[in-house]
Amino acid sequence: MAKRLGKLRLIGGGILATGPLLAACGGGLSAEEWAATDGAAGRINLDDVQEAFKKSDSATEFERRVNEIYEGDGIIFIRARQDGEALTLEGWEDLNNNNEIDDAQDDLLFSIVKEQEQNNMRGHGANGYYHNSFGGGNFLFTYLLLSSFSRGPYFYNTPVSRGGTLRTQRGSYRGSSSYSRQVSKNSTFQGNQKRFAGSAYQNASRNQSATRQTYHNTQKTTGKFKGSSSISRNAYGSARSSGGVNGAGGVLMVLKRGGTRTNWTDLDPLAPITPGRVLHGKAPDE
Repeated sequence: MAKRLGKLRLIGGGILATGPLLAACGGGLSAEEWAATDGAAGRINLDDVQEAFKKSDSATEFERRVNEIYEGDGIIFIRARQDGEALTLEGWEDLNNNNEIDDAQDDLLFSIVKEQEQNNMRGHGANGYYHNSFGGGNFLFTYLLLSSFSRGPYFYNTPVSRGGTLRTQRGSYRGSSSYSRQVSKNSTFQGNQKRFAGSAYQNASRNQSATRQTYHNTQKTTGKFKGSSSISRNAYGSARSSGGVNGAGGVLMVLKRGGTRTNWTDLDPLAPITPGRVLHGKAPDE
C-alpha cells in the first residue's frame, strides 16, 4: 500500500487516525462485526444533527451536514410535512440507493417536530433511546415552507437529482481530516449515550426496522458488506474501516493494542505515550 502522511491520536489504549489516511488493510470485518457498526445499524450522532438543524440556512446545507456526520453507506435524505399546527422533518437513509425516500425500503433515523416555539427531536430504530427538546432552527423550517413547490402531503423532499451531488460531497469529506475529527466526536457521543441511557440504548440497538433487517440480510448474503465504509470501534475505543480503500470509504488506519504495525515515528520519542497524545509519521508499507 502506498505511504501516506498523517497523524494518530491515542484513545483509550487504541490509536485513531486524525489525518486523511488510507483504510486499514487486511481481512476487514466479519458480517456480524459489520452489522454491529454504527453505520450499518443506522446509529447517528443526534446531538450534532440537532446543532446542524439550528445553524443551517437552507435545506441543502442541512442535508450536506447530516451526511458528513453519518458513518453509514447510504445517503441521508430529508422530507418535511405539516400536520395541523405541527411541522415535522424526517431523516431517512436511502438503503436501496434509488435517490429518493421509499418508506417500504428505506429506514427512518430521526424526526424533528416543531409545535409552537418548541422543537422535539426523536431518534428511531437504533436511535430510539434519544429524545430531546430544544429551541432554535426556526429559519430552516421557514425556508422549507417558503421554498416548497409540492402539492402533495410533503412540502419538502430531497430532490432525486441531489443524490449524486450528496454522494460526491460526502466522498470528498470522508477523504479529509475533518471526517476523522467527526468520527472521534461520534465515538464520544455514542459512548456517552450508552452510559447515560443504559438499557434503553441497548434495547434500541436491537429494535431494527424490517427494512434495516432486510438490508443486513442482503448485504451479508451478497458479500457487499465487505466494501462498506462503516467503522468498527473495539473495546479500547479505537476504530477501523470494514472495507474499501477507494471511493466513500477508507479514511482511517488503526493500530490496535498488541498489533505489529508500530513503526510510526514521533517528534519526541522519549516522551511518555499517554491518551490524547498525537503521533506524527508515515504509514508503513502493507
